[in-house]
Amino acid sequence: MYCTTRLLRYVLCVISGICALGGCLLIWYGVWLLDSLSDQQKVLGMDHGEDLAAALCILLGTVVIVASIYGTVAVAKDSRTLLICYAVVLVFLLIVQFVMFSISFGASRESLPEALKQGFEDLWDLQHVGNSTLNSYEEWLHCCGRNSAEDYLHLEKEPSPSCCLDRDCTKLLNLFMSGCEAKFKEYVSGKTRNFNSLSWFLILFEFAGSVTTCYLVDSIRNHRDRIRFYN
Repeated sequence: MYCTTRLLRYVLCVISGICALGGCLLIWYGVWLLDSLSDQQKVLGMDHGEDLAAALCILLGTVVIVASIYGTVAVAKDSRTLLICYAVVLVFLLIVQFVMFSISFGASRESLPEALKQGFEDLWDLQHVGNSTLNSYEEWLHCCGRNSAEDYLHLEKEPSPSCCLDRDCTKLLNLFMSGCEAKFKEYVSGKTRNFNSLSWFLILFEFAGSVTTCYLVDSIRNHRDRIRFYN
């Protein structure tokens, strides 16, 4: 029984260390998300909630690190009460990360900002002249129209200067051919891919940590009961 308890302690310490590493990676991801905002996005106010997402990642990463340190202290003190609290904290973090993963996954699959949707509607309105909203996205994402640059040709409109590299449409090769809808979804997927992978990594180890903690608490209880019985 003592060997089993000692093994569970070692396993839980390793899991806590891995979770702490995951927390550091979350903080790094949050900082990277803030730094990756282009100057044009900041000027146009098109961060699409990335500031909030980055802050949440940094906060969550900090909480995960603190929880991991708490778990290591609980193991060192051999306290059932502290270990039970640690298991509850791990389950709570697991739920929070699963919710954040669901939101991130949904955003990468379907969501388009209202401003971009309005820009697409204005593009197909033959009476509408100019499209500053869509033009901003075209210049930022290096795209043209909703589906491709052919949208302008189908509507018998001249491609906007924002559809061309350096706003120079005198050269055909400067024209962006990709559509803005696909480009925006590609942009969001690129930003969320690392977070989704990291979330699953932490979810699995937090689940393993909570289960191991429960086994350790039970093992400590049985070990102490045996000592009392033989004494």
